[in-house]
Amino acid sequence: MHIFVLGMGHVGKALAAQLRASGHRVTGSTTTPGKVDGLLDHADDVVVLKGSETEKLHAAAAGCDAIIVTVAPDVKKTKTIEERHEHYHEVLVKSCHSARLACPHVIFLSSFSVYGDGGNEEGPVSETTPTANKEEPSSRYYQEAEQEVLSNTEGCVLRFPDMYGAPGDLSFEERVALCHQYFGGKAIFSADAPLYAIHFEDVVNAVRHALVENLRGVFNVCDNDNIPHSNKEVFDAICVAAEMAPLEFLDQIKAPLKKISAARIYATGYKVSHADPNAHLFQ
Repeated sequence: MHIFVLGMGHVGKALAAQLRASGHRVTGSTTTPGKVDGLLDHADDVVVLKGSETEKLHAAAAGCDAIIVTVAPDVKKTKTIEERHEHYHEVLVKSCHSARLACPHVIFLSSFSVYGDGGNEEGPVSETTPTANKEEPSSRYYQEAEQEVLSNTEGCVLRFPDMYGAPGDLSFEERVALCHQYFGGKAIFSADAPLYAIHFEDVVNAVRHALVENLRGVFNVCDNDNIPHSNKEVFDAICVAAEMAPLEFLDQIKAPLKKISAARIYATGYKVSHADPNAHLFQ
């Protein structure tokens, strides 16, 4: 197959390299011309474009069998609510709109933030749980991006928790320090939500699995066998160990307050291989 990877960050690069090693032709994209030469180590071709540039993407992806949308907002560009609205819409919704016009088979890497606090239904959060928190930018624009992708019958949405473990990625301790440095020690997420996290290798493997198995529709991707400690429990423990002030949780980006089920994708043969990265804090 000919696969277009929209966004050659850590996940995009690893995914492109694995797909090419498996015999697929891979075209990747970057917004930075100076990165093209290095990215050619991972993909057969690399083009310079933004996901919002619909005509450019349509031309670059001509003849592709699938487009994998790995783009994600840059937290450093989202200090204010106004910046979050503009940036999330630009990066997420416009990219998915362009992708689904260029190819009917789109796989989009989405977020658990679409569920809000998970609602009041009994049982774990599943793919049938209604989405919520439609005014907060992260949740709102991930939902709108998903709708773009799912408007085609071949669309596939993979919902992930926070990712960790990519080369050069910030540790959870460094994330706390960054929160103090850039946001005055204020975290925009929920204190009591379980801190689901997924290793970037599990993300890459999930996308490959969705492509190979031709999955369509919506799938939660996380450890289906364990429930992690809450954001407050984890980050309080980190702050104590690092002698930092505790974070203040603003509860703007709500997250489910209970178990999130990944039973649907587990039933197709996928399973995460990395354990909870913060479990050691409570041993």
